[in-house]
Order: sequence, then structure tokens, then C-alpha cells
Amino acid sequence: MTIAKTNSNPSKSKGLVYVEYVLFAVCLCVIALRTTLTEAPNVQSANQLINISGGMYSLSISAVLISSCVIWFVWSFCSKRFLYRFSTVEIGLCLFIIASLIAGFAAANKRAAITDFVVLTAPVFMALLLVQILDSNAKIKLLLVVIAALGVVSAWQCAEQFFSSNQATIDQYEQAPEAMLEPLGIQPGTFAQMLFEHRIYSRGVRGFFTTSNSAGSFAIMASFAAIALFIEKLKNRKSGTSEPRPLVACGIAVAAVLFGLVITRSKGAIIAFLIAAVMFVVSLRFGNHLKAHRKTILIVCLLLVVIGGCLLVSYGLTHDRLPGGNSMLVRWQYWYAAARMYADHPLTGVGPGNFAHFYPHYKPAGALETVSNPHNFLLTILTQYGPLGLAGFLAMILLPLWIAISPAPATPSQKSHTSKLTFRKLAIPFAIIISVGLLLIRAVVMPAIPPGPFDVMLYVILILYVAPVIAFIVGFWLLTIRSQNPAPASRKQGSDARILPLQVVSRGQESVFRSALFCAVAGVLIHNTIDFAIFEPGVFTTLWAAIASLIALDSRPQFALKPAPLTKTLIVSAALVLIWICFNYALIPVAKSTAKIKLAHKAVANGLFQKAHNLLNNAAADDYLSSAAPSLNGRLYLQRFSSAVVKQNNLLLQAEKCLLAAIERDRADFKNFEQLTKVYTLLAGNSTQQVKTNWLNKAFDTGLLAVERYPGCGRLRIELAKIAEQLGKTNTALRYYEKAIEIEDSYRRQFRIMYPGREIFSRLGEEKYKNAKQRIKFLSEQPTP
Repeated sequence: MTIAKTNSNPSKSKGLVYVEYVLFAVCLCVIALRTTLTEAPNVQSANQLINISGGMYSLSISAVLISSCVIWFVWSFCSKRFLYRFSTVEIGLCLFIIASLIAGFAAANKRAAITDFVVLTAPVFMALLLVQILDSNAKIKLLLVVIAALGVVSAWQCAEQFFSSNQATIDQYEQAPEAMLEPLGIQPGTFAQMLFEHRIYSRGVRGFFTTSNSAGSFAIMASFAAIALFIEKLKNRKSGTSEPRPLVACGIAVAAVLFGLVITRSKGAIIAFLIAAVMFVVSLRFGNHLKAHRKTILIVCLLLVVIGGCLLVSYGLTHDRLPGGNSMLVRWQYWYAAARMYADHPLTGVGPGNFAHFYPHYKPAGALETVSNPHNFLLTILTQYGPLGLAGFLAMILLPLWIAISPAPATPSQKSHTSKLTFRKLAIPFAIIISVGLLLIRAVVMPAIPPGPFDVMLYVILILYVAPVIAFIVGFWLLTIRSQNPAPASRKQGSDARILPLQVVSRGQESVFRSALFCAVAGVLIHNTIDFAIFEPGVFTTLWAAIASLIALDSRPQFALKPAPLTKTLIVSAALVLIWICFNYALIPVAKSTAKIKLAHKAVANGLFQKAHNLLNNAAADDYLSSAAPSLNGRLYLQRFSSAVVKQNNLLLQAEKCLLAAIERDRADFKNFEQLTKVYTLLAGNSTQQVKTNWLNKAFDTGLLAVERYPGCGRLRIELAKIAEQLGKTNTALRYYEKAIEIEDSYRRQFRIMYPGREIFSRLGEEKYKNAKQRIKFLSEQPTP
């Protein structure tokens, strides 16, 4: 096998060219779907059907991206000449994969680890693919147009929420609160309901994302894409090659995307955008000068980051919060807990996707919320993948950015021996493909519309399915509208005018695109030092598309290989093994288990409990790494016992068996230990005095394990105190009651700080709080044995 560097772009076979166009369309459709369908960055509870289904969707999309990359690699490698552009992402990706394997073996929940790793790396594989197939400026420009047009769609959705649907959601909730709480697993009258109400009454504008911060992060990238296209048209206008109509239309699109960013009211995203915008202006004005002094600038930036970080940590340790409002108060609590978590797992982290399971152990007692992410992308990777994972993750992103600001070596102009389509010929079919994909796939993936009056159903269909597609088409049209009159310069070039559209943008405009993409990526990174939006699949996938475009704009040479037949055979075999591993360990078990869990939910709704138990048992067997199915099965047995007129211990024994199986698959989650404690307590209450003590001892020991995993939960400590009372352990019961009151009081102090003047909503429950105080008074008066 011979390896050489080449500055030319040798001809590709027609088959490979067609495959690349298909794969490019797939990538664009995935970006469009992920930015117009709400897809959570991670799952807080695997016991909720909505989260189980969401995880399956994320895995399916990720499998499509990984398979697309493998298909291109195999097809291209089996060609006469294999061309590959080294992107430097590969260095960080190899480190990250190694770290993921190490951290995955150390993870408490192996299924969460595999899912998180696959979902996180799939966009990176997509970026490697895009670097290879973005071989013309027309494709790069098309990708920017799609991102900007999706920004228009997101802005439309944000406006719709801002002016209409937020109020409609509030009205719907006030009419039937249970209908909205039940799918989320929230019990009425609980602290979780109070937090839910706080969110909907705050009228957050989030577009198609989970939070307004995520919508803001995506708007940063869409804004810079739109601004770069606007500057291109502005330069065309100044050179006299364009009439004002395209410039005005593009300006409208830019204004729409920026409006979407503003109405999200995400302070972090808006500030990050402004910082990135200043960087963009400076890079356009002093680009070459900055490149000449890039090492000095890098050192200064690193020093500023270190000094700023030290000042923030010092302030946080001194004041137990960060400067700012409530959001900065709770962020310090997230970061402090994450730092303690990492200190206990310094080499491997807690494992990919396992942060949510371990966070309750480190959560401050007074903190209001339990989160699944520390709201800082550096801490997110460090706590879950370890230092090697963080090094790999940063290398994947920062090395391409460093190359982008490095002076490119002088290379001959690349000549294409393969016929490439002009931007205009690419734009129309790809716009149609993306629009049809949005219309059809979103209709399949989104929940079915409940039956109702025809006019209501028609309105819902138009808003949910048709309107986003129309917004995309309008945005795409605004960004690609061209002059009605041909440019004079093109007519003067005679026969060469047919070649001119292949270039699409000049070298100066390439510099604008490069600066815009660099600043877009930098803006997202700056924003996500205080948020987790980067890990929302739609944002993360778009980020890697932007990085791929930035790399593709570089003119450095690509590697040309002529692999031997044996090498081709080995590579194809390795690719097939990779696909088999991806499907067999990441996708198929989850697909089988998810399908059976859905059927079990339907069976429970129809009163077919035994069928539901059988389905959940089969689901647990299909995915032997997941704790979801056995945990749900245990809860179902427990629910049946509680609602039965005649209490049957056999139901509790079956619940014990299922919950022990769930604990075996995830020993970090306190919830299964809490449920098992409840099972043992019920068994004690439904047993003869002779065996009651044994069950109570089991309940106490299991309750201790639950408290160990969530020491800041007053509810768990009160239940443990009650069990201790039944066992005659007065001093132990008194200690746990007092600790529960201490936890509740610390929560109430923070509640007053965050919501002054508002009536306190007891997290423990006012009745339990008063009863615990009464028990403390009563037990304190008892004589010491």
C-alpha cells in the first residue's frame, strides 16, 4: 500500500460521487430533524416512557450517522485510489474512545454509558464524513444556508411560543394538570410539581429544544451562518455583480434569526454571541495580523482563562455562590458537587451518562433541584469520562480551530476532474429533500394527535407538521434568492462563465466564512462554560457540522492511498465488525426492550397486569444491561399490592426480586433502594411478629444504602427514622429525624433567598415536617435505656 500527499483533486468514480451526494443529503436531513424535534441531551429517569422512547430515537439517529461514515469509508477505500483529508479530529477522537472504554467499564449503569458514548460520538463521525465530502465551495455554502434556514425555523417556533403557545400551555395545565403531569412521572402536590409549575409560568422560549439556553446556543451558530451569507451578498452588491433584492432578502433572514436569539432571553447565549461578534469583527479587520501573533494570543487567552477561573473559584468558596442572580447561585452548587464527584473518581470519572445517578450523593442539602448535568461542558466530560476523556474532547475541537487560524501553506489551485454541480443546481433538489424529510419523518416520530374536532385537528397538523416546513422553505428562499439580471462580469468571460459558479465564493469570501464559523464555534463554547446546551443533540450535531465546514475550507493537501487487495479485505471486515458491535450492543437491545416496555404500558392501561409483567420480564432479558425494565416491573408489583383489597405477600416478594435485579444493573441509583425499603417495610407490616423483625432489619439496612446514595434527602431519613422506631432504636430514630429537619430547614433558607416574598413550598411536606418535629420532642423526653 502506497501513501502520498496530493494537492490536486483527482477524479472520483461516478458511483462514489453519487454516494457522497446521498450521504450529504442524509447528514443535512439529520441536522434538520435534530433541530426541529425536541431531543433531550440525557435521560434523568429511565423509568418514564417518554424518556425511554427518546433514548431510542437518539440511538437510531446516531446509528444512521455512524453507518453513513462507515459506508463512505468502505466505498472510498475499495476504489482504485483512496483519498482522505486528515482533519486532526482523529487524534482527539482516538483518545476519547479509549477514555470512554475505560470509563464505561467503571460505570455503574453500563447501558447509560453505552448510550451516552454512542450519541456523543456519532456527530463527530458525521464531521469526519463531511470533511471528506465537502469538496466544493458549493456544498459548504449549501450547508451554511441550511443551518441559517433552520435558524429561521427555530426563530418562528420561538415567536410562536412567545406570542401564543406558552399561554395556551398554561391554560391547558390549569384545566387538566394531571394530563400534563402523568407522562412526566410527577405526582400532584409534590415539590416536583412546584418546579414544573415554575417552569411553565416563567413562559420560557425554547424553540424546538429542551431549554431556552439550548435554543440560544443553536441561534448563535445560525446567526453567524446567516451573517456570513449576508456579507457575501453585500460584497457582491459592492462589486456591482448583484442587485439589492438578494441583499434585502438575506438581511430579513438575519434579522429573523437574531430576533429568535433575543426572545429566548438566554443571558448566557446573548452575552456569548456578543463576545463572538466582537471576535468576528476583529478577525475581519485584523485577520492576518492575528494569525501572525496567534501563539502570543493563545498564551494570553490561556492566562486569562486560568486567572478568571481562579477568581471565580475563590469567590465561590468565600461566598458559597457565584456573582449574579439565582442561576449563578445554583450553578456554583452544581460545580461544587461535580468537583467533589470528580475527587472521588479522579481517573475514570463516574462513567458516561452516569452523572445523574451519582449527583444526589454530592448534592448540597439545601439545593432545590436535582440535575443530570453540571452546566459546564468541561466538568461534564471530566466527571463522566475522566481527564483522558476531557483531553480527547478538547483536542477534537481545539486542534481544528488552531489549524483554522494558522497560515495555510502555499498550494497550487485545486483542479477538479470530477464534474461538480453548481450551487444553484444543488440548492433546489436538496431543499426539496430536506423539506420532504421534515414533513414525513417528523410526522412519524412525533406523538400521534388525539382525536378531536376536525378544525382543531387541522390546526394542530398545520402548526406541528406543515408550518416548520414552510418556515424552512421561506428561510431557504430568503438566503438563496438571486438577482434577476445576470452579473456583467460573468458575461465578459465567455465560455469560462460556465465554470465560474463552481467556485461560488472568492478567497476573500472564504475568509469571511472561515471567520464566521470559527466565531460561531467559539461562541457556543463560551456559552457552555455555564450551561449544558452543547450536549443537546441538535446543538452538538450542528456544532460538528460547523467544525467540519471550517476544516473543509482549508486548502491543505489530502492523503492518497492505493491499498492492496488484502488491506481492502481487512478494512471491510473491520467496518462490518464495527457496524455489528454498534447495532448488537447499542441499538438492538434497546430497540427490543423499548418495544416491550411500550406494550407493557398499554397492557397496564387495559388492566392486563400479568401480560405486563411477562413483557417487562422479556424486556429485561432483551437488554441485560438496563435497569429500566426490572425497576418498572418491581414498581408495578408494588403498585398492585398497594391497590389490592386482599394483601398478598407474593406480590411483594416478586417486587423484591425485580428491584434486586435492577440494583444489580445500577448500584448508584438511590430510587431502587428506596422502593426496596418500602417493599421490606410492607412485608414487615403484613407478617407475623416472629418474622417482622427480620423484614424490618432488611428495610433498615436497605434504607441506609438509599441514604448513602442521597444523603440530602429528608424523605429518606424520615422513613429510616420510622423503621428505627419500630426496631426500638430510639437514639438512632431521633438522630435521623433531626437530620431530616436540618435538611428541610437548609432548603427553606435557600428558597427564601431565591424567591423572597413567596410562600414556602415544603419539599418534605408540611405534614411530615410537623410530625417529625413532634417525634423529636416525644423521643427526646423518653428515658435513655
